[in-house]
Amino acid sequence: MPAVISVIVTLSFIFTLLKLYKASTEKMNFFSKGFDYGFRHSEISALWQLAKKCGIEEPLSLYISENSVNRCISSVIEEARQKGAEDSTQIQAFLEKLYKFKTRVILDKENKRGIESTKSLDIKQKLSVILKGKGVFKSRILNNGTQLIILLPYQISKQSKRPEFLPESEWEGKEISVYFWRNGDAGYAFDTKVIGTGIFRSDKALFLMHSTKLDRTQKRQSIRCKCEIYAQMYIVQQGEKIEYDKVETNPGYKCLLEDISEDGAMIRIGGKGKANVRIKIQFEINGALVVMHGVIRAVEWNSQLGQSRIHFECTHIEKSMRNTVLAFVYNVIPPEQKEIHQAIEQASLEENQTQEENSADKNIQQENSSH
Repeated sequence: MPAVISVIVTLSFIFTLLKLYKASTEKMNFFSKGFDYGFRHSEISALWQLAKKCGIEEPLSLYISENSVNRCISSVIEEARQKGAEDSTQIQAFLEKLYKFKTRVILDKENKRGIESTKSLDIKQKLSVILKGKGVFKSRILNNGTQLIILLPYQISKQSKRPEFLPESEWEGKEISVYFWRNGDAGYAFDTKVIGTGIFRSDKALFLMHSTKLDRTQKRQSIRCKCEIYAQMYIVQQGEKIEYDKVETNPGYKCLLEDISEDGAMIRIGGKGKANVRIKIQFEINGALVVMHGVIRAVEWNSQLGQSRIHFECTHIEKSMRNTVLAFVYNVIPPEQKEIHQAIEQASLEENQTQEENSADKNIQQENSSH
């Protein structure tokens, strides 16, 4: 009997040592990875505690999982709000690092998720097709098998606003260039040959050769989201001393932000914009003031509407304001607010998308079948 007890005690001791060794190794690996990402020891300790507090079984997943990072960011924001320390320098600095870290996690994941062959493309993928001498056409993938089958490309008439098609003979045997944006990934381009035309499930179609030479046309360095935020724009005169912390009380030029990221925005204004002009924009996100300083890099002028779309590059934004923008872009807010936001957004998006897609598909099918 004493021998049995001795064996049990010994096994329990070994088991405890193994658990401690595993926990110690896991923590060492976690800290080592954290230092690689540029966090300080105190911040990695806070991340470790957050991972445990949020119930993340594998803390190392923080370095590869966007969802795990979201849970930690939400926890930091919620706890800071409860303590009234949301705007403290320490919290804002920590959040800034978390957001940069999250961007790195997302972009690393996207860079690994790139595609190398058109055989990986999904049905319904929207395409832009260039036929030399004829212009740019719209299309989408109808089927992906031994050949890539796409809807007969079309252009939207400026007069009737309806789709217009070239005769199939114009495409037969031609070399074309195809561009597309893969959802959640990046822009791609490839060249291919039209090897046939015909009908696919009642739609007129082109039959294309597959390609294994896909080039990325753009890699994102920041995460951008569409929005409708009204703002005030102020021109910074040449030689004017820039006061980054100044809040304007007088009205500026009214404008609309159509998309936004920590690095800039797409801005719609009335009138004709001008490139290489320094500006400052001031607006609110969920009641929080945001001021961004930067430069107009490019302008898209629409003479019919008398409006311009401005490509704005942000060169300076205060840390707390950057975090406000990132929180909006990532939609990382406490659960109760997030649920309300998602419910409203989903209902609106589903309705708008369904109406737009049904209307566009109906017009295309009518034109395609009667062509």
